[in-house]
Amino acid sequence: MSERYRTWLFAPADRPDRCRKALASAADQVIWDLEDAVAPGRAAEARTALAELLADPGTLGGRRPWVRIHSPLTDDGRRDLEELAPYAATPARWVVPKADGASVAALEEAARRAPRPGEWLFVVESARGLWDLADPGQAGRWHRLGPVRLALGAMDLRLDLGMTPDPEELDILWARTALVWLSRVHGLPPPVDTPCPVLRGPEVAASARRAHALGFAGKLVIHPAQVEVVHAAFAPSPEEEAWARAVVAAAERSGGSAVQAAGEMVDRPVLERARAILDRTGEGPT
Repeated sequence: MSERYRTWLFAPADRPDRCRKALASAADQVIWDLEDAVAPGRAAEARTALAELLADPGTLGGRRPWVRIHSPLTDDGRRDLEELAPYAATPARWVVPKADGASVAALEEAARRAPRPGEWLFVVESARGLWDLADPGQAGRWHRLGPVRLALGAMDLRLDLGMTPDPEELDILWARTALVWLSRVHGLPPPVDTPCPVLRGPEVAASARRAHALGFAGKLVIHPAQVEVVHAAFAPSPEEEAWARAVVAAAERSGGSAVQAAGEMVDRPVLERARAILDRTGEGPT
């Protein structure tokens, strides 16, 4: 089965026990966090702890964690990359907070000084970040560094714009839609949704269902209890799966000719939607 991207679980980099626990979880992806999860005075200690974890293949158990650095515009961000790059897997996996044109330019400059292959998750969490991403003159630079996926950081975006959180997340509908749209325009894979700040409860599932309906590939999660809830929200319902199987089977029997299945005419968009639903069951690429 190919790698999946439904859940991205954070663990504080200065807590090796939690980093190991995250690797043992059911989360599709794991992010060892040097930024928000670590107190400012513990940044150096967190880098040391993370270097020791990354240097020990036995710790990783075959998994490839992501490392969330500080903004590359800061001294801590530059130290994160310089000190951890020798220990990170190749290609290294980096999560970049507060991504915008200036931070991407800083990463390009760092790559010129010390080329290193990497995969990147850029977290867009400011008005400037969305603006720069929508600028054709700037956005093309975002994936020169290597494979890129975008993520939404709604909590910081709300602060940046002075927004009042809405229980049904209507305040961030525009930002979610923009990120899905811009990912598609720039030829990037579907983005990752913002975390739900409520650790447990119906809010987690509701937020994940909204993200899935809008076209996100998955969701950032901040507690292991959220993982299975998000997985369930991104999984097809029994009715969807039965419909998709009927459509694909009818298309295969027809040999490419027009055919009806499940009460509708099967054309290319219908068939592709059915295949995408079956992909979400784990039977194909995700």
